This record gives sequence, C-alpha cells and structure tokens, in this order.
Amino acid sequence: MKKVIVVILFFSVIFAFILILNKKDSTVKEITFSKPRNGMAIILTGAAARLPQEAALLEELEKRGLLKNLVFISGVSSGALNSVLLNGIKTGKITWDEYKNILFNLRNSDIFIREGRRFPVNTKPARQTYKKTVEDILEYHRIGDLPITTSISLTNVKRLSLKKTNYRMCSWKINKESDTTLGLIDIMMASSAFPIVFPPVRIANVKTIPDTEYVDGGVGADLVPYQALLEFEKFRGFGVEKVYIISRNCNSMAELSEELKGLGINDKGLFDKLGFSLDALLKKEILKRMEAYCIDAPELMPLTYVWMPELKSNFLLFNFENMKEQYELTSEWAKINDPKLIKEFLLHNKEKKK
Repeated sequence: MKKVIVVILFFSVIFAFILILNKKDSTVKEITFSKPRNGMAIILTGAAARLPQEAALLEELEKRGLLKNLVFISGVSSGALNSVLLNGIKTGKITWDEYKNILFNLRNSDIFIREGRRFPVNTKPARQTYKKTVEDILEYHRIGDLPITTSISLTNVKRLSLKKTNYRMCSWKINKESDTTLGLIDIMMASSAFPIVFPPVRIANVKTIPDTEYVDGGVGADLVPYQALLEFEKFRGFGVEKVYIISRNCNSMAELSEELKGLGINDKGLFDKLGFSLDALLKKEILKRMEAYCIDAPELMPLTYVWMPELKSNFLLFNFENMKEQYELTSEWAKINDPKLIKEFLLHNKEKKK
C-alpha cells in the first residue's frame, strides 16, 4: 500500500507540472513587416524517447526538397537534440545515415541509470552521449557554434508561478536572455530534464538568466516553442515564408502503468484502472499551444504546416530501446501522408474528438 501511495504522489506532481502548460507566456506579438518574407523555419516539440519519429519526418522533408533555405530552428526537450543534429546535417558535418546509426544504437543505459527506486534518475550517461555526438563529432561546444539560427527552450524551475517561466536560448542574440557563449551540452541537458523523472540542471557561467536550476522547456508555454520564431522575425526585421511544426505520435495507448514499469516501478495496474494517460494530457496541451500560435501569429497561419505521425504501435516516452523501429514506422507513414496546414490539422483533431 505504501508503494502505491508513493506512486500516486509521484505522478500527481508530474500532472501538476503539466497543468502549468496552460499558462500563457506570450511575450512577443507578431508584427507586420514591410520587407518580403524569406526562408523557412522548423519548430520541434518535445518527444522524449520518441525523438526518432521527429528525425524521420525531418529526413522525409529533406528528401522532398522542403528543407531548402532553412533559416531558423526552434527545439525543446529531445527536440533540442534533433535541432542540433539538423544543424550538423544541413552543413555537412554528419549524414542522415550516420545520425540514424547513432539513434538505432541507443539504449536506456545511454540516457539514464536507475539507482534503486529513487527519483530523479541519474542522467550522467545522457551527458556523455550528447558529448560524444555534439562535441566530439559535430564540434559544437557553445550554443553560438550552431551555424543555423537555433533556439532551445528552458524552464526556470524556481519561477513556475510567475509570468516569465521560459527562456529561449539562441545561437544568435535574438532576445535579451540569449548568450552565445554558454555551453551547448548544459542547455540541451536542461531543456530535456523532464520534471521529477530527470534531475534539474544548472547551466555554468550564466549572466543573462537567473543562476538556478532548469527543467524541460516544454513546462510552461514552450511545449510548441513558437515564441522564439516570432522573436527571430522581429530581430531580423522580416518574416519567414514557410513553417513546419514537427511532432511525435500522440495517440499511443500506452498508459501510466506501462511507463512506470519501464522506470522500474510496479503499480499493479492502478493507473491503468483509473484511466490516467500521460500521452492524452500532453497531446491536449500541444493542441492548445498550436491554437495559441494561431492567435499570436495570424499572418503565419496560412504558411504553417503540422506533421504529427499517427502510428498504431505504442512507444513509451522513457524507453530508448526501440529507436530503429520507431524511425522506420514513421518513415513509412510519412511517405503516404503529407503535412497539413495548421488550420486543417486542428480541425481534423477536433473532428476526431467527436
């Protein structure tokens, strides 16, 4: 009974974090530019262990010739990893096949270590994995080393009840918090620190943001990190001509009991019986943030496409043992499904709910 109570308390805290996603942090409003729009932008949502799904969609965009003139990338959580690797691919530092080889060989032990039943888990392996790929292969050490203007979102864990929760750290000084000298690995680790499950991260040598601990950038307003795009447009004085919002499958039937088992906790199916679904909550909030995007950036609506795979197979958010299967299933899905205009995508999901 004691174990069950601990599990309930554990995920009650996670649900509280997710509810914070309802907060609106619209610090930048779209403005009309006199110069013609130019270039395309990618926005990557959080994906946790479903990051190969987003990577597969990005590769398909490349194959279709739709990643030409890429001028801006915004990523959050594991979407930050795909943001950084996309920089390397577009500038010839790594190929898609080489990236897939890295992904397909990932195991849970490359991301975290369970130390008994304690949470958060130990994420030192993730830091080493990032270092081998980002620093050793791509030779990106500071966020300012990224050749394409790229923003990675963080959440200030100490300020969750305040208006300014999210910080968008960019490879160019597009906003007052960006510092191009900060360590890229620190920023990536902080952006992907899913609350409770992964430990918060302190970023070394900060001057433009509070010197405190940070967690997943998707907690707050940046589950769909579009605000950085509006900041980028304002910074350069003219808008982009096309935007792709890339996300992962949100229709998984995997429930919380399965997620807990993957993390070494057996709740004996309690959460399944209660009908709790972490996936359903996250999808609801992703759709809300897309609706907020349409309000905050009405001129971008007819230029914005959403690609979110609808897979029949279930993949846990914290299981990194099936990267190849996820990638291949998503690739097959993408070959016969096109990105939808954001208005059509939202309408499609409203009709599905009915």
